[in-house]
Amino acid sequence: MKRNFYLVQAGCLYGNTYYLPYAVGMLAAFALQDEAIREAFVCKRIIYSLEDIDESIDSLDNPAFIGFSNSIWNYDYNLVYAEKVKQRYPDCVIEFGGHHVPPTTEYLERYPFIDVLIHRKGEEAFRDVLLWMLGKKNLCDIPNIAYRTADGSAVQTPYEAITISDYPSPYLAGVFDDILQNGEYPFSCVLETNRGCPYDCIYCDWGELHSKVRLFPLEKVLAELSWMAAHKIEFVYCVDANFGMFERDMRIAEKLVELKETFGYPNRLQVSYAKNEPERVFHINRLLASHGIGKGATLALQSLSDEVLQNIGRTNISKEEYMRQIARYRAHGISTYTELILGLPGETLESFCQGLCTLLEWGQHSSVSAYYCELLPNSRLSAPETMEKFRIRTVSTALNQYHCQKMDDVLSGKSSIVVSTYSMSAEEWIEANLFSVFVQSMHHFGLMQFAAMYVRKEYGVSYYDFYTALLQYIRDETTLCRSFFDMADETLRSFVDGKGGLTVQNDLFGAITYPLEEAVFLLCLYHERAFYGEMTAFLRRYIEDDALLRALTAYQAAAILQPNKTTFSAAFDYDFRAYFDAVLVNDYRPLEQRAVRYTFSTPFQTTGWEDYATQIIWYGRRNCRMMYSCAPNTITETQ
Repeated sequence: MKRNFYLVQAGCLYGNTYYLPYAVGMLAAFALQDEAIREAFVCKRIIYSLEDIDESIDSLDNPAFIGFSNSIWNYDYNLVYAEKVKQRYPDCVIEFGGHHVPPTTEYLERYPFIDVLIHRKGEEAFRDVLLWMLGKKNLCDIPNIAYRTADGSAVQTPYEAITISDYPSPYLAGVFDDILQNGEYPFSCVLETNRGCPYDCIYCDWGELHSKVRLFPLEKVLAELSWMAAHKIEFVYCVDANFGMFERDMRIAEKLVELKETFGYPNRLQVSYAKNEPERVFHINRLLASHGIGKGATLALQSLSDEVLQNIGRTNISKEEYMRQIARYRAHGISTYTELILGLPGETLESFCQGLCTLLEWGQHSSVSAYYCELLPNSRLSAPETMEKFRIRTVSTALNQYHCQKMDDVLSGKSSIVVSTYSMSAEEWIEANLFSVFVQSMHHFGLMQFAAMYVRKEYGVSYYDFYTALLQYIRDETTLCRSFFDMADETLRSFVDGKGGLTVQNDLFGAITYPLEEAVFLLCLYHERAFYGEMTAFLRRYIEDDALLRALTAYQAAAILQPNKTTFSAAFDYDFRAYFDAVLVNDYRPLEQRAVRYTFSTPFQTTGWEDYATQIIWYGRRNCRMMYSCAPNTITETQ
């Protein structure tokens, strides 16, 4: 009789979709190639969601082996599940692998119910552990694992580089067929076209640092995309470290377009683009954008501080190249987004806030995401000597995961967020976060973008000075806006004190969680009339002409997409469209006073605030969906 093994890669529900459990699917597909394993074992079930643990264990059928894939969102769940399994089935071999397994024997020493750890990528080691169970391997001869000996001591085997690149596909091998047949939700997919990264960023846990990139066979990649189209997979997340690095990546993009045009799927793709292949990446983005597949072009910087870049082992593209790429993408109607990380060693309150506004000066008005610096167990940043060197202090909290259902703290995993370093105190970290939330919600989401641009061009007020003054005004002199930023401030302070998380869930916008900047934007827009009343009062310190001020504020408000409103027209006494079109390409055209009428439109129909929050903010943030397109309708000369 065959022995049953189970795999657990419990994931979060994102809106109404789960990801197919790609990591453990790869393990199963690779191991079941081996004839001895195929004859002796059956993969009884893959657990892909955060099921009730007791009910899930009740459903198990005499498990001989259970492998757990560990990430920040499920390792607490896995620990509880594994301990209970061991109590019920003491002879069941428990194996832990994945990104959240530390690179030492620590988990074996802390958790007596774990038998084997797999370090780094796990296909080969997973297969060999099953062969050990069949008496065909010795644990001491399997590289990249740790295991418990008969006397209970922990042993770690030597590291050995992995060179295989032709793994079988779990999609094509039918590993997920039962899940698709019995699943209650639609699924998203992971696409992996290569493995490895040539860079050595200190905060990253990608695995084999400075490793040679292993290309997976192109035929397999294209076949997987066809499988996804045939199974009507809406969203694909490409986990390559640097998509666009290789010439063949254009062929992969062309295949995506071909499939969407033929079958309608996949419909959306998210990738991390290579920074050192700007020409190829541009053409890939242009192709994907022309067919509505891409989510915008990445222009990641992480920090603009030279000290930070030196500390983390990273270099950035030049200011000139950054501005050239911004202008080029905008000229072709492609949105760009820039990623920063807040809390990296060497960053100060001043350098972070100035850096964020420097991006505006360079022309990045589309999208910026400032992520929290999170310690990951397999990154060099989390090493004890590194934490001591940079005087890193972290706060552990319930999983900082947004755009998903809120989960029980015990089951959702934990995030370890850097809140202070040798260069930034916890109080400064709070202030930097508030400024980041403020600039993203006000400028990149559009609420005050045009007003800030006008004051910058006409009065020479830097974006940093403008938003510093506006934030102070909100704190001192407003009621509505202050309440929203008080909420953000209280959230951050509670977090630093270890009493809360970093996401917001508001029933007005549905049951899912949102990061602070998205929550603040939604609240300001929900109270639009009162919000712009407070903003008009602030702008009077710069703009004395009352008629111009009111017209500018009206144009600013009209440009922000509203629920249940796809097309409308509005008349103005100034040609704002031409003025701001010039600003957006780092040019200048004097604001002309004349009667104009614009048509504001969007292809995105939303039916209320919950739908708006999902479709426009969650799905569309990087594509700037929250702004209407604006086209001149009729123009008549001022009399």
